[in-house]
Amino acid sequence: MSKQPAFQILVVDIQESFQPHIANYQHIVETAHKLLSAAELLAIPAVVFEQYPKGLGHTDSSLLQFNLDRYEKTTFSAVRGSEPNPTINMDPNVTKVVIGLESHVCVYQTVCDLLTLAQPVIVIADAVGSRNTQHKQWAIEQLRYQGAVIMSLETLLFDILKDAKHPQFKAVSKLIR
Repeated sequence: MSKQPAFQILVVDIQESFQPHIANYQHIVETAHKLLSAAELLAIPAVVFEQYPKGLGHTDSSLLQFNLDRYEKTTFSAVRGSEPNPTINMDPNVTKVVIGLESHVCVYQTVCDLLTLAQPVIVIADAVGSRNTQHKQWAIEQLRYQGAVIMSLETLLFDILKDAKHPQFKAVSKLIR
């Protein structure tokens, strides 16, 4: 029997102060909530990053129920500050699943840094956003070109499950139906 692939979810800057400015903010938060709920069911670790929370506030309150470690940053990338971020599992056998704001700045730089470090990356297209929807589209196109895999939440979850006989199939299916 083949070994189940390993994942880590990186939640980048889904902070409430962005709500009035981000196209589809509520949908992004709902998608993030579904992903983190599935992660709990599937024992997939996740970490939350907050861009300058002193000035921009904290992670959306609806995502705080997951009680995840939060890491404050001022760099746009969640990967690098003065040292590589120790909260990210840099094992190349662990696929990093990236969601968050803004697609063309912090998500973009985080994913680029991961790809530069030869890390496998999946960007969940329905869980990233920007103030300008065209900026989101351009960022996704560029990240795909650079080697990131772009998926929807539903595609990712069923790809992880592989089979309707998976013990968490019904619970995960309920999240996205």
